[in-house]
Amino acid sequence: MDRIATQSSEVLLARVNQELERISDTQHRLARRKVVLQQQATRLRLGASPIEVRLTLRAAALGEEERNGIAAAWPEDARAEHDEFHG
Repeated sequence: MDRIATQSSEVLLARVNQELERISDTQHRLARRKVVLQQQATRLRLGASPIEVRLTLRAAALGEEERNGIAAAWPEDARAEHDEFHG
């Protein structure tokens, strides 16, 4: 019985840790997006062209999609090495 409970605890802990990692990744992505939006809002307030700001926002969105696509294509161990190197 203890062995089953231990295995069950380990499985549950692994799932909880995975969800925590997903939340952390989402928070990081949202924080980057927030910075871009704040920068572009400031540019608009200072008189930047709305067209230039829109193009910047589109480029940032494409860059985010590219980063997400690259990250999804990496194997787990390569992703861990990348995270260690890039913080």
